[in-house]
Amino acid sequence: MTTLPPPHSTTCAIYGYDAEVSSVEGRYHPRLRIRASADVIGSEVVLSRILEDLSLGGCKFLGPAWEDRGTRVTMVLSFPERSASLPVQGVVVRASRSELAIRFHDLSEKQFESLRDHLQACETRVLH
Repeated sequence: MTTLPPPHSTTCAIYGYDAEVSSVEGRYHPRLRIRASADVIGSEVVLSRILEDLSLGGCKFLGPAWEDRGTRVTMVLSFPERSASLPVQGVVVRASRSELAIRFHDLSEKQFESLRDHLQACETRVLH
């Protein structure tokens, strides 16, 4: 299991550069917009849903939430630019009429490294 930086940490260098942690949002990992989708299995099954953003900590989908806050989900992230996929576990942390946000949960070291590699390899844009 991967350990996140301590709450007082102000930078992270996992993408090959230092990224300030947002003091407003308390982010440890920058949110990135990349071409990716996910199959999400929770109380419902949703296939090939396009991601709004993705980080090493979680992801967000736009549109009405189909799961309730606190629901545990299994996801398969798909990266079409790399013809690759990655299974991960998560928990819904925000569910509203406009978005569904999932925090990744219990990523193994291998999953964490694989996700980092996918994020570095895909064309990315840091969101503010």
